[in-house]
Amino acid sequence: MELERDQEVVESFNYGLPPKDKVVKQKLLINFSPLEAVDPGYPAENSIMGVRIEFVLPFEEFIIGGVLSQVIHVIGRQVKQQNDLTEAEANEMIRPILRLIERMVYEITEIALDKPGVKINFSSNTI
Repeated sequence: MELERDQEVVESFNYGLPPKDKVVKQKLLINFSPLEAVDPGYPAENSIMGVRIEFVLPFEEFIIGGVLSQVIHVIGRQVKQQNDLTEAEANEMIRPILRLIERMVYEITEIALDKPGVKINFSSNTI
């Protein structure tokens, strides 16, 4: 599958202290949405997908959450819905966004905690 990616977009990113009287649950929501081409000359054999990941990662000392997205052009193939993708293809589409989340978590915790950052790894999980 040939992909052309637009720049990842950080819609929101939050670091904060956990509430004292409330349990915060981990959340990882991944959404694939077909998008319409704005350019009438866009190749009919290609398709455009919007990928959006919303997450909340609670830790004992802090909570990190946010929303990241990316527009991906699928070259030479029509993708109308997520079901048109295999699990491996869906994982390939979201991998750069997950790597960016991993990096942002590491960097912000290194700064906020003044010690080596927290490493998270999404690659061991199938999504």
